[in-house]
Amino acid sequence: MVSANSDHVGVVSLIGGECSGKSTLAAALAARLDGILVVEQLRLFVDEHGRPPLQGEQAEILAGQAAAELAAAQTAAADGKSWVIGDPAALMTAIYSIAYFNDRELLPQAVAHQSSYELTVWCDIDLPWQADGEQRDGPHERERVHRVIADVVSSEGLEVLAVHGPVEERVERVLAALAQSRRT
Repeated sequence: MVSANSDHVGVVSLIGGECSGKSTLAAALAARLDGILVVEQLRLFVDEHGRPPLQGEQAEILAGQAAAELAAAQTAAADGKSWVIGDPAALMTAIYSIAYFNDRELLPQAVAHQSSYELTVWCDIDLPWQADGEQRDGPHERERVHRVIADVVSSEGLEVLAVHGPVEERVERVLAALAQSRRT
């Protein structure tokens, strides 16, 4: 859970390489759960600056993603909503730092923040890759980032729900996992 003021608000975070269906799944989950969607701060940065972030700008993006999740959880609690969907998890900024800058400095902070999530969903790269203007690097980078995620999940012992297939199958797997976690 996110904070003492929003104990009943669960955060579902998404991880995955580019074009792995995170945004589509996040939107579908927000709709099905009547939750609040937290958009990717990295995407907002690129849109605003017209370029990818530099290594020294990654920490601010990670902090911005975490702060946006917290603000959404507080809004959700005030509005009587139970869910926040992070598209993606703040952890993805640390993963991108590893993938693009060989920099693991943000990882401890991101992993510590990851423990506040009710569920982390790892989107497989089984969907067709699609160009998205300046935002995507290509299928080869998606595969490379997927391998970095696998390394981080393994080395940090992170619990994740891996999903694959069409979006509706992914949604149903997440909803089942959330129902199970709320029962225990």
